[in-house]
Amino acid sequence: MGKIIKKNGFTLLELLLVVALMGVLAIVSAPMYLSLQAENEMSITSVTIGDILHRAQLKSQAIDSDSSWGVEITNGLLIIFKGSNFINRDQTFDENFSLANTIKLSGLTEVIFAPLSGIPNIVGAIKLQHSDGRQSQLSINGMGIINIP
Repeated sequence: MGKIIKKNGFTLLELLLVVALMGVLAIVSAPMYLSLQAENEMSITSVTIGDILHRAQLKSQAIDSDSSWGVEITNGLLIIFKGSNFINRDQTFDENFSLANTIKLSGLTEVIFAPLSGIPNIVGAIKLQHSDGRQSQLSINGMGIINIP
């Protein structure tokens, strides 16, 4: 009688099935991952803009360097500046903050906060639009309260 030899391991068919199953899972999960990433970028950008506006407001309220402070808002970059406007600012005090390049900003482009009171020179909204079409906005009211959704 011959001995039965038992081999350990996987067959080629089993290996191909596992690879195919992993491929299907990757294809199904990729859009969900991209959606979560876009949502995260929008959330981080909203909070960052709110924090930067609040920082400039606090500097004005503290009368830091005996001046008003403001924020210049452009796509991809926010600049906290010292002075009554961005053009005539003291550039040595600039603080630059980069934003995600997948998000476009519109609406307010410059907000300046009054010394001591922190009241903004303008009220309105900053609109955010992600490259995938998502939209959100922050608003600043007449008392300087920044509303982040």
